[in-house]
Amino acid sequence: MKNITLPLASALLVLSASSMMGRAAAPPASMRQKPETQSKIFSGTIVKNGDTYVLIDAGTKTSYVLDDAQKASPYEGKKVKVTGTVDVANNTIHVETIQEIA
Repeated sequence: MKNITLPLASALLVLSASSMMGRAAAPPASMRQKPETQSKIFSGTIVKNGDTYVLIDAGTKTSYVLDDAQKASPYEGKKVKVTGTVDVANNTIHVETIQEIA
């Protein structure tokens, strides 16, 4: 029985070690990019909807709530380019900048 156990244990050890060597280590969390936090540029017209401002993109028929009413209010009714990040769950743009389009 001892003659079978030792070779079997050695074979299992070699197999488990070789399967682990083929795996690449995952990059640290600080190096992973989160796509939802990358800034994007959106264009459309800003309209007021109650107490909030909304960017309406007529081309894609999409609307986004703008999270910064103070930045959005001067551009109400105007065509603009908004730079910010999207919260997909709430369809909200976290506004970084707004520029009027001529």
